Amino acid sequence: MKIRLLALVLTVICASPLLAQSLPLTMAKNFNPSTVFVGGSSTTTMTVTITNPNSSTVTGISFSDTYPAGLVPDVVGAYDCTPGSALFTGTGWSFSNVSLAPGASCSVPMLMHASMAGVIVNTTSQVTSTQTPAGGPASATLNAIVPDAAIPTLSQWSLLLLAAAIATIVTMRLRS
Repeated sequence: MKIRLLALVLTVICASPLLAQSLPLTMAKNFNPSTVFVGGSSTTTMTVTITNPNSSTVTGISFSDTYPAGLVPDVVGAYDCTPGSALFTGTGWSFSNVSLAPGASCSVPMLMHASMAGVIVNTTSQVTSTQTPAGGPASATLNAIVPDAAIPTLSQWSLLLLAAAIATIVTMRLRS
């Protein structure tokens, strides 16, 4: 009994400072630009960035993102996270077993477009690791708008034809 109690006390004394020193990883997310036209003619780059604020390397980092309705991926950007595995689908992506050096960051950019008008909020999972408390999640808002209807314009020839037609009609009315 005394040995178990001593082991418990030593575990609490030795482990507590180590756990207290670990900070959660930070996570940030943004859309650039934050307003696009619906339909794919206008795109945005969504970027998720993970940062290690700790003074030691953190391993076993995992995080993911599921796209909400109206947000469509076009191209996976040049991400600088070095995962044990990365999975990209039409509905989202996930990274696992990422390592980050002290003070280092890694980013995952995605070129995307909006398929419906409105405010589209996209939120990631929490970022977890084997050595730190969970951090995040991170959210960003994309404003998807419908482009104004194009107002037809008349070319110079169309204007000349319209002027000739109006002159002909006025001339005919004056003669009658």
